[in-house]
Amino acid sequence: MENITTLLISLSALITAVVALINNIIKSKKEIEETLPKKIKNQCNIDIEITNRLEEVKEYLKADRVQIYDFHNRRALRKWA
Repeated sequence: MENITTLLISLSALITAVVALINNIIKSKKEIEETLPKKIKNQCNIDIEITNRLEEVKEYLKADRVQIYDFHNRRALRKWA
Protein backbone atom coordinates (compact mmCIF):
# COMPACT_ATOMS: atom_id res chain seq x y z
CA MET A 1 0.00 0.00 0.00
CA GLU A 2 2.87 2.34 0.81
CA ASN A 3 4.42 1.74 -2.62
CA ILE A 4 1.16 2.60 -4.38
CA THR A 5 0.85 5.85 -2.41
CA THR A 6 4.43 6.81 -3.26
CA LEU A 7 3.80 5.98 -6.92
CA LEU A 8 0.64 8.08 -7.02
CA ILE A 9 2.36 11.05 -5.38
CA SER A 10 5.28 10.80 -7.80
CA LEU A 11 2.93 10.47 -10.76
CA SER A 12 0.89 13.50 -9.70
CA ALA A 13 4.11 15.53 -9.25
CA LEU A 14 5.23 14.48 -12.74
CA ILE A 15 1.88 15.44 -14.27
CA THR A 16 1.97 18.80 -12.49
CA ALA A 17 5.48 19.49 -13.81
CA VAL A 18 4.49 18.55 -17.38
CA VAL A 19 1.41 20.78 -17.26
CA ALA A 20 3.50 23.68 -15.91
CA LEU A 21 6.03 23.16 -18.71
CA ILE A 22 3.31 23.14 -21.37
CA ASN A 23 1.79 26.32 -19.91
CA ASN A 24 5.18 28.06 -19.98
CA ILE A 25 5.75 27.02 -23.60
CA ILE A 26 2.32 28.32 -24.64
CA LYS A 27 2.89 31.59 -22.76
CA SER A 28 6.32 32.10 -24.37
CA LYS A 29 4.96 31.36 -27.83
CA LYS A 30 2.13 33.86 -27.33
CA GLU A 31 4.57 36.57 -26.16
CA ILE A 32 6.74 36.01 -29.24
CA GLU A 33 3.73 36.14 -31.57
CA GLU A 34 2.59 39.43 -30.01
CA THR A 35 6.03 41.05 -29.94
CA LEU A 36 7.17 40.24 -33.48
CA PRO A 37 4.36 42.08 -35.31
CA LYS A 38 4.97 45.14 -33.13
CA LYS A 39 8.65 45.14 -34.11
CA ILE A 40 7.79 44.74 -37.79
CA LYS A 41 5.21 47.54 -37.62
CA ASN A 42 7.70 49.78 -35.83
CA GLN A 43 10.37 49.14 -38.48
CA CYS A 44 7.87 49.84 -41.28
CA ASN A 45 6.98 53.16 -39.67
CA ILE A 46 10.68 54.05 -39.47
CA ASP A 47 11.17 53.12 -43.14
CA ILE A 48 8.20 55.26 -44.19
CA GLU A 49 9.54 58.21 -42.17
CA ILE A 50 12.96 57.88 -43.82
CA THR A 51 11.37 57.78 -47.26
CA ASN A 52 9.24 60.86 -46.50
CA ARG A 53 12.26 62.80 -45.28
CA LEU A 54 14.23 61.83 -48.38
CA GLU A 55 11.39 63.13 -50.54
CA GLU A 56 11.46 66.44 -48.63
CA VAL A 57 15.22 66.77 -49.11
CA LYS A 58 14.88 65.91 -52.80
CA GLU A 59 12.21 68.57 -53.32
CA TYR A 60 14.13 71.18 -51.31
CA LEU A 61 17.29 70.62 -53.38
CA LYS A 62 15.30 70.27 -56.60
CA ALA A 63 17.20 67.07 -57.23
CA ASP A 64 16.30 64.07 -59.36
CA ARG A 65 17.23 61.58 -56.68
CA VAL A 66 18.60 61.28 -53.16
CA GLN A 67 20.59 58.38 -51.74
CA ILE A 68 21.57 57.17 -48.31
CA TYR A 69 24.46 54.77 -47.90
CA ASP A 70 24.54 52.58 -44.84
CA PHE A 71 27.85 50.74 -44.53
CA HIS A 72 27.31 47.57 -42.58
CA ASN A 73 29.59 44.54 -42.64
CA ARG A 74 31.59 46.13 -45.46
CA ARG A 75 28.55 46.20 -47.70
CA ALA A 76 26.83 49.34 -48.95
CA LEU A 77 23.04 49.39 -48.80
CA ARG A 78 21.24 52.08 -50.78
CA LYS A 79 17.93 53.73 -50.09
CA TRP A 80 16.42 55.40 -53.16
CA ALA A 81 13.74 58.02 -53.14
